[in-house]
Amino acid sequence: MNVQVKKVYRNSYLNIISALFKKLGLPQLIDHLVPVDPQCQTRVSDAVQAILYNVFDGRQALVHLEHWAQEVDCEKLIRPDLHPFLVERRCVGPSSRSPV
Repeated sequence: MNVQVKKVYRNSYLNIISALFKKLGLPQLIDHLVPVDPQCQTRVSDAVQAILYNVFDGRQALVHLEHWAQEVDCEKLIRPDLHPFLVERRCVGPSSRSPV
């Protein structure tokens, strides 16, 4: 039997990974375990999911994370009302965290 894959649609596998991530309750667990500044609009779980999905989607550098986020449906994959600019490098990188 010879099977040839002509095309892989990125939305299908990212949707499956997103559904599993949510079904396991990982966003809530991450947000519960990691303290964050209440003024920050980007949740820690948003950043973790964006980085993971980016890795599964071919791994672009963090400096290009916002551009990658504009190409996918962040509101469907991560959470409603999440705009691509909220997963920009400064929002998810170490410089966005205040010193402890």
